[in-house]
Amino acid sequence: MNKICTIGEIMLRLSPPFYNKIEQTNTLNVTYGGCEANVAISLAKLGHKTKFITQLPNNQLGKSALKHLRSYDVDVNDIKLKGDNIGIYFLEMGFGGRPSQVIYNRKHSAFTNICYDEFDFERILKDTKWLHVSGITLALSEQVRETVIKVLKEAKQKGIIISFDFNYRKKLWTVEQAHHTIKKILPYVDICFASLFDIETIVGLKTTQSFNNLLEKRKHIFEQLLNKYSIAYIFGTVRQIYSSNENSLSAYVYSKHMMYQTEDYRFNIVDRIGGGDAFVSGVIHKLIHHFDKYQEATDFGLFTSIIKHTIQGDACILIEDEIINFMNTLGKSTVQR
Repeated sequence: MNKICTIGEIMLRLSPPFYNKIEQTNTLNVTYGGCEANVAISLAKLGHKTKFITQLPNNQLGKSALKHLRSYDVDVNDIKLKGDNIGIYFLEMGFGGRPSQVIYNRKHSAFTNICYDEFDFERILKDTKWLHVSGITLALSEQVRETVIKVLKEAKQKGIIISFDFNYRKKLWTVEQAHHTIKKILPYVDICFASLFDIETIVGLKTTQSFNNLLEKRKHIFEQLLNKYSIAYIFGTVRQIYSSNENSLSAYVYSKHMMYQTEDYRFNIVDRIGGGDAFVSGVIHKLIHHFDKYQEATDFGLFTSIIKHTIQGDACILIEDEIINFMNTLGKSTVQR
């Protein structure tokens, strides 16, 4: 079986229970999460062979993160145990009109010192069909950026499909820093997960033209990106926030020759973290064997994201049948097993 490989940081997640703020609690709920780790876990649950590449400290925290990944059948055999610190983030869950808050403590984590030459990427990529990375990973350090760019170059030479999720976080880097790095990797990208903000502001593909609505503007801006780079598809979601516990989502896909937009679906939320990663995993799940089924991939990705919001923790841990049954309850039955 051809595997899906992801590269990134898995972090220790600490959250006060019962929607409390940090100063109200003496207890923190513990789990692990991170963008590319979430994608690897979700795709493993969907039946794929996945490998996660990272660097973790050689202590109980690092080994507990390995145990977490192994419990979902993610291949961790090439993870390096080196360094002293694991990345940590504190999550205060929002409720009603109060939004969730995230505090990062990851500046000097073991992953920020990852080195390309310490991994056998020739072997790691040998039977890889798909490689996924995100902007969150690129934001962490110059050494991480150098390593990821080298891996992308090697993967491109081997004909591996490369997907990239902008996943911009202003707490991690500036728009200018993101622009400088992302323009270096876009020539290697086949599938892009992006918003209008990502393409217009971070990539810098702006326009002075006026439009009747947002859909017309998005189509115009996305066409610029598709014409500039060898990107097959741009996928994304649009979120409407009614409260911290009730949102709606729709999804879209663009190529040079078409666009498709789903309906908007409103839902309740248990845990919003990882919703975007679930969308990515749902899209990859459908495209990896049928690259032309972009509409089916968009639908399945959207509902994978929606149902993830009902699950505690960072990753969607449902099998395909559970997601399809959920789609059918909402009357969306275009995706088949």
